[in-house]
Amino acid sequence: MDSLTSLQQREFNDKQLLLKNEKFIKGANLNSQYCKDFRESLSDQIQKTKETNSNPNHLSLLLIHNQSLMYSSNLNDNMAISHRNAIQPFFGALLKKSPHWIQGYKLRQCSIINRVFRYFSAETHKLEGVLNFDVQTYQLIDIKDKQGNVIEFIIKPIGKIEKVFQFKGSNFQETTKWFQIIQLHLQDSFGTLNKLTSLCLYDKFWRHERISAQQLDEEAEDGDLLLFRGKSFNCQIQRALTQNDYDHVGLLIKIEPDRLFIFESLPTNGVSLCEWKTFNIKEWYKLYEKIVYRRLKANRSTAFKTKLLDFVTNNLGKEFSCAPSKLLLQNSTTLGDVNLEAAKQFNRTYFCSELIAKSYKTLGLLPKNVSSTQYWPGSFSQKNPKLKLEQAELSDEYLIDFCI
Repeated sequence: MDSLTSLQQREFNDKQLLLKNEKFIKGANLNSQYCKDFRESLSDQIQKTKETNSNPNHLSLLLIHNQSLMYSSNLNDNMAISHRNAIQPFFGALLKKSPHWIQGYKLRQCSIINRVFRYFSAETHKLEGVLNFDVQTYQLIDIKDKQGNVIEFIIKPIGKIEKVFQFKGSNFQETTKWFQIIQLHLQDSFGTLNKLTSLCLYDKFWRHERISAQQLDEEAEDGDLLLFRGKSFNCQIQRALTQNDYDHVGLLIKIEPDRLFIFESLPTNGVSLCEWKTFNIKEWYKLYEKIVYRRLKANRSTAFKTKLLDFVTNNLGKEFSCAPSKLLLQNSTTLGDVNLEAAKQFNRTYFCSELIAKSYKTLGLLPKNVSSTQYWPGSFSQKNPKLKLEQAELSDEYLIDFCI
């Protein structure tokens, strides 16, 4: 009975600390307060060609909520965000018609989740195609027999492309079921609300995972990662020295259902938080060649959330540093990390990837015997086979599409 009471008390304490940390973050006026100096200075330095977009419903408008209206004088005060209904995912096998007539139909394992249709090799389970209805407009066409039964269906990208994706089930009932479910996901997509055709300009665009910034805002969870490839000269130098595709990394934190923050360390601002909506409204994504998203697959318990927010609140405001002396720290132990943290509680500095590594170590996702200084942004890339998380894993990289 005593042990049960002790467990309940620990859970209660965790929840109280969690509420305290959430209150701190929400009340800290974080709508670009920490991150604006660095990114706005970059915006002034980099000469950008104004991007044109025929779609009047630009993503930055879709992401606006009442507290953020102050950031733009051109916004419609009556504009509101409608949160889309979650549609039940669906999985199964379909026969896909090969573009090479001699090969006929091939069996593919298929899924549709949150307006994204994917098909995989039945033999190797390798992803062969991904059709994201939120970042590209598609037409769904049914093919019927003489009795009016749907026996095949075609998913056709709208734009300057001849590619089509043709499928059928093992019988017309199965084909009809898939057709109806895909239709539901299409009707609820941004690609149906707006004519989105830019992906057709990219060769075999369906081979790569993509996610819209709006989707990320809806679906991201605590501990997910963003990897950045900057345009500035310093970013290019860093990538050349580290032989990596990326020069910055940030960690995502969700406060309540509709407030997403990037937890990061920046050269001017140090350890800071940037709200995702602010990042989009300010169009800071234009400072980067690309930004990719990796989902963290882990058990997000109350203790997980408490540890993460506790780490965030204890490290906000710490200075940025990429001192060469840090690179000499090849190893660390659990005890060493604790002693180092205690000794440098008030003057600890962080490089961006060092901050993320330390966050993951705090959550028990990275080994304690490797120093956090040994991680670069590229260490968290999909291309790094040496990154092994403990009791967790990171998804493949999703290219974030901002202009829809």
